[in-house]
Amino acid sequence: MKRVLVSVKSVQRDIDGQDTVVELISPGTSHEKNGVQYIRYEESSVTGLEGVKTTIKIYEDSIVLLRTGAVNMRHQYIRGEERQSTYETPLGDLHMAVKTHELIVDFHNGTGRVHLGYDISIEGEWQFYNQLDIDVREDTEHGNEGNPEIGD
Repeated sequence: MKRVLVSVKSVQRDIDGQDTVVELISPGTSHEKNGVQYIRYEESSVTGLEGVKTTIKIYEDSIVLLRTGAVNMRHQYIRGEERQSTYETPLGDLHMAVKTHELIVDFHNGTGRVHLGYDISIEGEWQFYNQLDIDVREDTEHGNEGNPEIGD
């Protein structure tokens, strides 16, 4: 398991063309298992998701974003496809859909970049276009963690 720094930049564009930008840098971990790259990190108050753990699973042709904790969700992003999901919050569940327009992955040996561009629908109403740029680099200050499960 490799210790990494995860930089996330999210740009949400509403129906009027106004952008809201949120940026987060968080320590996390990265590893590969059965050909799938995993990135894990904790959200913060900057994203409004303090106490939520995020896992990104990078497959050859898709990305899966999982959040657990105060909210629970699982979104799958496949270029050109629309995918349904449920966003579980303490105030109730929201039914969502994401339609992925852009998916670019340059990720090797636990580090790299992911770019997503997608529309989000909440309860059947298209809300906004979102761009998500994730940059994962090795945390040279803290190095690697041994994990016998993955052979480190």
